Amino acid sequence: MTTNEDEFLSARLAIEPPAMPALTLVVPLFNRPKTLARILRALDSQTLQASRYEAIFIDDSGPESYPNQKSVLDSSPPRCAWTYLTTGLPREVNGVSVARNLAIRAAKSPVIVFMDDDCVPNPHLLEEHLNAHSADPRLTAVGNRSEDEKILTLHPPIPILRDKCAREAAKSAKGELGAGSFVTANASAKTKHLLAAGLFDESFAKPGEYGYEDRDLGERLLKAGAVLRFLPDAAVWIAPKESDPWAGARDAAKAAARDRYHRKHDGVVKNVVKKLFGKKK
Repeated sequence: MTTNEDEFLSARLAIEPPAMPALTLVVPLFNRPKTLARILRALDSQTLQASRYEAIFIDDSGPESYPNQKSVLDSSPPRCAWTYLTTGLPREVNGVSVARNLAIRAAKSPVIVFMDDDCVPNPHLLEEHLNAHSADPRLTAVGNRSEDEKILTLHPPIPILRDKCAREAAKSAKGELGAGSFVTANASAKTKHLLAAGLFDESFAKPGEYGYEDRDLGERLLKAGAVLRFLPDAAVWIAPKESDPWAGARDAAKAAARDRYHRKHDGVVKNVVKKLFGKKK
């Protein structure tokens, strides 16, 4: 390339800088390569143009399993811009809070969509989240989820096939959707709101604990003035799990995380009373 061509290209980029993505999809990974392959194919079917979003995959399956996911990404990458990161945490640590924080800090867009790696997106997922955020500056959203694979073939208006989601939709219609419904299997928030709220609390990244880091962040987002709404047409299929780090100990792992959550938000004394009597005093 000649000097004149270099100068022309530099001048053109100064006038027309590369377009930044409007949305970032964040997917923590835990050794589920078959479902990851389904996710990658589903991303190429999104109604939102590939140039308008990026995907960040953060591997939390432990260094011994990183090659499983990386090989899938390298062999059949999505058409959108994408990044692969790792938490570096041991396999037995539930590091999704660390994983999502790494991705939020690396994101280049104003809107983050969270999805788990056992979820496959309906073709309208990303466009529905983005449109909702464009219409409401205070929005934090949770999307439609179902164990019925047919949800992947449906077009808006997409029905609600899961009882829990039906309850969320009813509460959303009344403006009563609470932090417990901020489920990061399918949720979204503005990047600036996540940063202002302090991101996910990484103290939840402990061996033998599972969950509640998303509910905890939901509490802080709502206290800061966010409005949580259910989006029926932003849907995912929850696939059967290929691997489960809490298999055989899920209830105990969830109870440990729940105790951490209540100690943080209710205080030690109220938490002890709640455990003893099953209700607030």
